[in-house]
Amino acid sequence: MIRNFLLLSILLSASINVFASKKTLLILGDSLTEGYGVAQSAAFPALIEEKLKKDSLNWTVKAAGSSGSTTASGLERIKWLSKSKPDLVLLLLGSNDGLRGIKPETTEKNLNDTIAWAKENKLEIMLGQLHMPPNYGKDYTKKFEETFKKVAKKNKIPLVDFLLKDVAGKSDLNLPDGIHPNEKGHKVVAENIYKSISKYLK
Repeated sequence: MIRNFLLLSILLSASINVFASKKTLLILGDSLTEGYGVAQSAAFPALIEEKLKKDSLNWTVKAAGSSGSTTASGLERIKWLSKSKPDLVLLLLGSNDGLRGIKPETTEKNLNDTIAWAKENKLEIMLGQLHMPPNYGKDYTKKFEETFKKVAKKNKIPLVDFLLKDVAGKSDLNLPDGIHPNEKGHKVVAENIYKSISKYLK
């Protein structure tokens, strides 16, 4: 009986340690992260968490998507969200900057400010690459794309693949607005993002 009790105690202790050591990936973004137009369970953050569980990686995903958010909100939001003490942050802000025609220089400054604060406060952070549709003009779309590369390089942080890779511009993978992924699109987004970040979660 004593032996059984000791074995049970060891197993319980191991379970508690596993639970206690579970890490959190915070995805800070806008309506794309929020899963606009689909159920939360069908949005890419939830699908990434499913993949983590399937691969027995001891991580949980916290989606912090806010519709309409621009990079101007990044600094104050990360200050607030850091209270939950995430182990890793994936910053996915910038889409609405582009849609509103905000100057790339402004977007760059906002991203740098957000990331600088994160690093000063010992938060591990990655930046997601974003693009603009070609109809916004060749010069603007190029500057917008280069902004994320410059920010990642300046801050020496990982740059994650384009959020809407293999999804942007495909009507069968997007809602009627042509901007937000549908459920099929979110599956593709989750697959691509997971491939891009999984090496940082092992």
